[in-house]
Amino acid sequence: MKAAKRIFSGIMIMLAAAPAATYAQSLADGQITVRDSRVKKESNVINVSMNLDLGRLDISSNEGVVLIPMLINGNDTVKMPAAEIYGRKRYIYYQRNNKTVTDNPGLIVKRNAGKEQTESYSCSIPYRSWMNASKLVMGEGACACDQTPLGDYVDEPVRGINLNNSWNLQYAYIQPKPEAVKHRAEEGSARLNFVVDKYDIRPDFGNNNAELHRIRQTIDLVRNDSDVKLTGIELHGYASPDGRYPHNEELAANRTRALRDYLQNYYSRIDNSIFTTYSTAEDWKGVREYFVKSSLPEKEGLLKITDSSLTPDEKDRAFAAKYGPLYKSLILPKVYPALRRTDYRVTYNVRNFDLEEARRIIRERPQKLSLQEMYRVANSYPKGSEEFNQVFDVAVRMFPEDELANLNAANVALSRGDKVSAARFLAKAGNSPEAVNARGIMAVKEEHFDEARKLFSQAAASGLAEAKANLAELEDIK
Repeated sequence: MKAAKRIFSGIMIMLAAAPAATYAQSLADGQITVRDSRVKKESNVINVSMNLDLGRLDISSNEGVVLIPMLINGNDTVKMPAAEIYGRKRYIYYQRNNKTVTDNPGLIVKRNAGKEQTESYSCSIPYRSWMNASKLVMGEGACACDQTPLGDYVDEPVRGINLNNSWNLQYAYIQPKPEAVKHRAEEGSARLNFVVDKYDIRPDFGNNNAELHRIRQTIDLVRNDSDVKLTGIELHGYASPDGRYPHNEELAANRTRALRDYLQNYYSRIDNSIFTTYSTAEDWKGVREYFVKSSLPEKEGLLKITDSSLTPDEKDRAFAAKYGPLYKSLILPKVYPALRRTDYRVTYNVRNFDLEEARRIIRERPQKLSLQEMYRVANSYPKGSEEFNQVFDVAVRMFPEDELANLNAANVALSRGDKVSAARFLAKAGNSPEAVNARGIMAVKEEHFDEARKLFSQAAASGLAEAKANLAELEDIK
């Protein structure tokens, strides 16, 4: 490494916690610049973030630099996950061996030699009272390809941190209402093989044994669960557009009924009235989706035919006439066969659970819980704890379109400093006072204080106590 013996000079970055504070400091003999560094206390967590400008960093392909942010106050010190910057060969070594210099680094990047490069670093650590008057410092060293740090040096701090001046923003969570009946469903798709123009189920034909096993597994998952009651088994069969439409219509219906008969015979104790069958002669929606996602040069023309007013049989003939080679090499042997399938949906109702049961089930099969049950689990843990946050992460995965699930997940993301996820959740969080309050918190974090006042005022007008408190937090910001 050209600067290996010099990449030990260090810098301590000390950040005032004022919301708009931004600083640039240099380390590695001026080869790395730290920009937009921030330290914020939120609830019981310290969030640290910075951008590392590596544009002037010159290291050899086999070596790298390790940067370790630390909070120091007298004899109290906490090290944060390191940022490890590798040369090309050193990075390849890491990829192949998954071996780093420090344990669980917070950032691992490859230096793009000779190019401008900025990398973002962030981490969160538990808050301790001694951190109020601490200093944020950056220890640095170099590492060789044998994974041994070549050095570790920390210089004098430039400024101190007063975490008592951090924002004390109030998050407003909403408790969901109970579900009258917890309706749930397990879904899948089977691609059964049939003899040409036949529709009887032959378990040993092609891959049918595995496909039938997957369907039975889904049904058994519900049927053998004492917490649930099976309410329906829906089968929807599809044929493909090759061949005449009336024939495909008959084929799709008969093959779907054949699968229903197979399952009714296999599960002789299940009431036959639970089964429902549907069929679609030709899956032109699937044809369109394939062309839309493709990069075919003929894509526009194919979509024009697909979306035209031609009959299904006329569309198929138009493909063959206008795009003959493509029709024979791709559409007929690959696109169409993939559309022949039976989608299945197993519906069921789930009983309610007490708190202790819900705490266990959220780890095993969270889809069996209601949002209210998940909320109760979350609030059985300390607010802002890892367990508390994880529950709301699970809730939004189970109910991705639910406004309350997205609102509560947005609050968690904001408390972690994850603005990207927060923005995604807030887009689906609705317009309740609590959601408006969360958008106000987002505006504060982005230092759009006029917008934050407007949002907090709107939420406070409805009587939301958290919004009133947040509005008071902005009194000293001009």
